[in-house]
Amino acid sequence: MAQVSQKTMEPAPASSSTERLRKDLATKDSLAAVLTKSGRWDEAETLLREVLKARETLGQTIADEDMLMTMNNLGAVLNSQGRFSEAETLHRQVLEADEKSLGSEHTDTITSMNNLADVLTRQGKLDEAEPMQRRVVALSKQVRGLEHPETLSAMGNLGDILLRQKKYEEAETVSREALDLRRKVLREGHPETASSLNNLAAVLSKRGKFDEAEALHREQFALAQTNLEKIASTSGLARFLSSRGRYDEAESLLQDAVKMSTEEFGPNHPTTRSAMSDLGDVLLRNGKYQGAEDLQRKILGAGVAVA
Repeated sequence: MAQVSQKTMEPAPASSSTERLRKDLATKDSLAAVLTKSGRWDEAETLLREVLKARETLGQTIADEDMLMTMNNLGAVLNSQGRFSEAETLHRQVLEADEKSLGSEHTDTITSMNNLADVLTRQGKLDEAEPMQRRVVALSKQVRGLEHPETLSAMGNLGDILLRQKKYEEAETVSREALDLRRKVLREGHPETASSLNNLAAVLSKRGKFDEAEALHREQFALAQTNLEKIASTSGLARFLSSRGRYDEAESLLQDAVKMSTEEFGPNHPTTRSAMSDLGDVLLRNGKYQGAEDLQRKILGAGVAVA
């Protein structure tokens, strides 16, 4: 899955109670980033909207760096929630402001461009997303260096776009490079390494390299730390096993994913409904039609709209 970068704010000059409020808002921005990464998107959104209102009270506008940071981070939350149109609007505003005030080669501008490319990718606007993401990779290599974590994240996003475009050979090349570099640069067990494992495994599956793909999925599964990561890796491995006709294994994993996600996030969370949808597909493929029907009726009865 593509990665969306959060922004952090440089400390502002000190000035009594106003400075204290600015610091509190920066702390809330950082907390919201943690909540977003943990899948607690409703909490993160509430917190960020509170921060936006407070910044407006301070007289801050889109011309202010810290206002742009909060807008960017809210866009990341909305993107995670599947509210792509709202997220795209915010990310376009942030990118336009960054390009105007900082120029295209500033790291904040590169991050904003990456985030807009990601939300475009999630909407299937690949013709616009691909050249933008290629530019992000090129600029990030130039400005940050090849081994910088944000460069590697951008490379992973490009690999995801190429996969969606069915450019499998190039997608494999890019995804392998990103994984190799992440293994070298990041600490063992870092969640972004798990993301690279998932991306490469998805490409390898499309290219018929199933043994290597399964090994990567199982490595990702073993690396999961947070509940969100555990649910994502469980679902990813299950989808792979289902694609290979190993329905009983896939069903067992997805039952675990649905239970874990429902307990952690509730039945209406996007992660839960995605796992439930995957489980329904496996039950259908496994010839368990009554179970599949019961699950779909349960989803409808809970008011869960499967994306």
